[in-house]
Amino acid sequence: MKDITWNFVGILDTEKKLHPIPKNIQVQALFEYLALKRLGKIAEKFDCKIIEASNAREYPDATLEGGELDDKRIAVDMKTTRRIKPNRISGFTIGSYAGYFRNPDKKMPGCRIPYGKFSEHWIVSFIYDWNKNADTLHMISNVELIVQEKWRMASRTTGTGTTTAMGSIRDITKIKRGQGDFDSEEEFLHFWRNKRLRGRA
Repeated sequence: MKDITWNFVGILDTEKKLHPIPKNIQVQALFEYLALKRLGKIAEKFDCKIIEASNAREYPDATLEGGELDDKRIAVDMKTTRRIKPNRISGFTIGSYAGYFRNPDKKMPGCRIPYGKFSEHWIVSFIYDWNKNADTLHMISNVELIVQEKWRMASRTTGTGTTTAMGSIRDITKIKRGQGDFDSEEEFLHFWRNKRLRGRA
């Protein structure tokens, strides 16, 4: 997926008029669209089945199963964030640490397959520079794509101050190397499944 980049020039209407993409648009939705198209080709190559999320709030964005994966089931989530320094990002939110995450053997809202039924959890992450004064084609540049296992890019801090979302580390080099705040997936799961939920004792 490493050659995926920002190549949008605007929104075309039915009268073939091209309009700039609004600055407040969800950039993640567009990158997710490109990544899902590419993921579909990868799935076809390995005779896998791809199941896309039914809505924007469902985890994961895509599920890979069957074919050369045999009995494995792979969760793939797409994330985006802005670069704030050459080697630093504002951070990704990499999933909830409530609900289905804490109940891996139960089918719960927000995850059509129990979290524990996935063999692996991967994140396709897009990092980019943002220029609010540029036109549609140039408002996003220097796109960098990193594919990494979720636990390997996880931090011990929340992604935002108001939700039960796990946050990523912010050093780009460490994300590439998979050098997050945890030494193992077991340590990652134990920490986040035992973290106090906001508003609860």
